[in-house]
Amino acid sequence: MPQGATCPLRLLSKENFMTTALIYDPIFLEHKTPPRHPERPQRVEEAIKTIETLGWLEREGLVLLSPRAATEDELALIHDRDYIQQVKEATHKAGELYAQGGKECHFFATDTYVSAKSYEAASKAAGAGLTAIDALMRGEIDNAYCLVRPPGHHAVREAAMGFCLFNNVAIAARYALEKHGLERVMIIDYDVHHGNGTQEAFYDDPRVLYFSTHQAPFYPGTGQWDERGEGAGLGTTINIPLPATSGFSTYEPVYRQVMMSAAARFEPQLILVSAGFDAHWNDPIGQMNLSTAGFFRINEIILEVAKHLCNGRIVMVQEGGYDLEAMSACVATCVNQLLGDDAAVDSLGKARDYQYRVNTDVLVAELRRIHGLTGYRWRFGPKPDIEKLRREIKGPDA
Repeated sequence: MPQGATCPLRLLSKENFMTTALIYDPIFLEHKTPPRHPERPQRVEEAIKTIETLGWLEREGLVLLSPRAATEDELALIHDRDYIQQVKEATHKAGELYAQGGKECHFFATDTYVSAKSYEAASKAAGAGLTAIDALMRGEIDNAYCLVRPPGHHAVREAAMGFCLFNNVAIAARYALEKHGLERVMIIDYDVHHGNGTQEAFYDDPRVLYFSTHQAPFYPGTGQWDERGEGAGLGTTINIPLPATSGFSTYEPVYRQVMMSAAARFEPQLILVSAGFDAHWNDPIGQMNLSTAGFFRINEIILEVAKHLCNGRIVMVQEGGYDLEAMSACVATCVNQLLGDDAAVDSLGKARDYQYRVNTDVLVAELRRIHGLTGYRWRFGPKPDIEKLRREIKGPDA
C-alpha cells in the first residue's frame, strides 16, 4: 500500500454489508509490454499488493475469484473470428521468437503489443466479467470488481487499439443479454479516454445504454455530444466530452443530473462500469483533475443508481489508470465501497486548484435538452421543485 494511505474501517450494519467478488489472476502480469510503456504489469500488481497490505484478501465479505477464460464463441459475441485468430497467432509467434532469444514482446497494432501469454491473459480478462455475471445471477455475490489487464474499451470488432486486445466490458454486456436473458444493461465509462470500441458495439442496440464522460479533445477522437446512436439504438449512447482540467465540481452535476435521469428512464437490470482512473489529477497521460475522493463520490452516485434500479447489481471492470499509486488507491477504494463501507484509500490528497470552472448550469441544461431529459428528475431523490420544473419545460414565463 502506498505510504500514508488511509482507510478507517468501521463496523457495517447488516443493511450495508455486501458480498463482493474480487476477480484477479496472476496471468495478467504475463501480458508484457515494452519498457516505459504506460500499460505495464505493475498496474495490477501494485493494486493487488495494496489490497493485500490492507488485509482485505481475508476480509469478511470479500471473495477472491479466479476468472475463467472466455471461449472463442464468447469473444465472437463482439469480435470477428478472423481477428480472434490473429491475436492467437501473434501471441504464439511472440512466444516462439522469445524462446529463440528474441524480444519478449512485439508490436501488434498502433500502441498495442503482444507477448507469449497475451492471448491467455486477454481471454481471461474478457472472462472475468463473465465470471462475475454468472456469480451475480446465481445470487452468490452482490457485486464485483474485475482487476484485469489488458484493458478493453478501445478494442473494436476487427482490431486492437489503445492498449486493448478484446473489449472486456462489451463482451460482458452482450453475454448478460444473450446468456442470462437480460433486456437492459447500462455501461458507465469514466476512463479519461472515450470507449470507442464499446460505443461501436452497441451503437444501434437499444438494449444497452452507454454513458461516457471523457476528456476532449483527446485520444481516440470519438465521443462527441452528437454521437447518440443510430436506428433502434438512437438515444442509447450518451457522450459527455469535457475539457482538460475538469474536476469533481464538473463531474458531480453531470452524474447527478444527467446520468441518474438517463438511468432512471432506461431502468437497467445490470450496470457495468469501465473503471479507468486516468482522469486522476496525478495520472501521467490524462489531464483531468479528479482526486481519489472524487472517484469515490462518483461511485457513490453510481451505487445509488444500482441500488434503486437493479437491486445493486454492478460489476466494475478495470480500464486505464497509469500512475501506480493513484490507480492502486482508486482500486482499493472501489473494493471498499462495493463491500458497503464509505471510506477512501488515499495518500495523494486533493486535486489541484484551478482559477476557472466549467459553467455546469449551462452544460447540464444543454445535455438534458440534447438527450431528451428536460423535465425529467431522479425519482428516488428529494421532492422536486415543481415551479423550477415547470420553467424548465415551458420557459421562464411559465
